[in-house]
Amino acid sequence: MLFLAAMKRRNFIQHLCPALTITQIALFSSCQNEEESVIPATSEEEKEFQRVSALFNADGFFQEGKSVFVNLAHKNFVKLADISGFSNVIEAGILLLKTDATTIKAFDNCCPHQGARGAWVLTNDRFKCQNHGNSYNTTEINPVGCDSNSLSGGLVRYPVTLYKTYLKVVKS
Repeated sequence: MLFLAAMKRRNFIQHLCPALTITQIALFSSCQNEEESVIPATSEEEKEFQRVSALFNADGFFQEGKSVFVNLAHKNFVKLADISGFSNVIEAGILLLKTDATTIKAFDNCCPHQGARGAWVLTNDRFKCQNHGNSYNTTEINPVGCDSNSLSGGLVRYPVTLYKTYLKVVKS
């Protein structure tokens, strides 16, 4: 700090301005690279989402084989706008959970204990089945399958693809 105080204004500008300019360029470049690192949907995925966008039912989703497509802009999925918001799509067999600003996870909505699908609440990042009170983690630790008579463990998680306001869940 003494060094800067002892410098005359002209020397200060000559020494500091190039460093600031380089820093600004580096920051600008890193911001650009960060945006460029976002991988857009492939043209095939884009075509698939465009194809199914007209097929959504009145509840805001469409199921085709093992794939479930969800329109996140539909009123039934408004809870997914908030972190820890979740939706139970009973007819499609999935629970959707927003875990952070950019992540939505999908799980099998079949209770590992006795197969119930419609009675879930979320407490402390665990889904609790209201039928018998058992709770299951969302961290993929010790996943247990549907109707396996398990009293604990994790719900089975499915892979998710996001494109604009559409979500694709592939059930295994």
